[in-house]
Amino acid sequence: MKKLRRSKFKSQDNDPLTPWEKAQQERKKKLKWGKYQFFKKKRIGNKLPDLVKQRKSILKRHLVCNLLIFFLLGLVSLYLVLPISKVQQLKVSGTDSLTDAAVIKASGVRKGNLLIRVMLNEKSIKDEVRKQVSDVKKLKLVISGTTVNYKVSESPIVGYVAKKGKYYSLNSLGKVSKIARDQAQGNSPLYYQFKDQKKLSSLAKQVARLSPNLRSAMSEIHYTPTDVNGEKIKVYMNDGNEVVATISTFAKKMAYYPDIKSKNNNKILVDFEVGAYSYPLK
Repeated sequence: MKKLRRSKFKSQDNDPLTPWEKAQQERKKKLKWGKYQFFKKKRIGNKLPDLVKQRKSILKRHLVCNLLIFFLLGLVSLYLVLPISKVQQLKVSGTDSLTDAAVIKASGVRKGNLLIRVMLNEKSIKDEVRKQVSDVKKLKLVISGTTVNYKVSESPIVGYVAKKGKYYSLNSLGKVSKIARDQAQGNSPLYYQFKDQKKLSSLAKQVARLSPNLRSAMSEIHYTPTDVNGEKIKVYMNDGNEVVATISTFAKKMAYYPDIKSKNNNKILVDFEVGAYSYPLK
């Protein structure tokens, strides 16, 4: 009886599987391999909810960005219309009234101009002022509310060039101002007959090397070239003395003037062309 049962089970093991049994085995294999995520295939139905959420998020971001841009554009447009966006007042400090007017004119900034325009063109405004107004050494632009302030530092003045009854300041670099004045300011010397700009520029640099006391002691400097000395100048001192000198050696030799003056009680003519000599004035 036992033998019959064993042969019966043995014959069942060797029998081919039915279609239903094959399907069950395949299902078990899939369930087994499905534990590994890299073998699992995602269906489009599983992805749809995530895609919908992502699309809604992108639409929200675009909507917020667009609303923010329109809001900012509205604020900018409103600001440009209001008076607070425009220049209402122009001020200049560090110069006299004539230079003030020249600085404002050269800057090109006018009342009613947009403040943002002034800010964006600050460098070009400074360059244009320094180019047109030689009196200006440094310029600082300060915007306070609707007021534009020009803070000016002037170049050192070594005298004034006299032309047709007007006076033009001469700075230490030899540049002549374009601002005409009815009177010279301070105790700086006056320059006459300087038709050669190079000679005038060279002399200005020489005068700048002198001490302030010696500069203020000079009243007038006249350009008096000769065939022998094309750099000859004649200086009229405030003390009544006169000096004849050469432009290229003027600063070096003029330093001896106080010592020569102290040795003479009368009015003298000091000749610095060749050496250093003094003669009584008639």
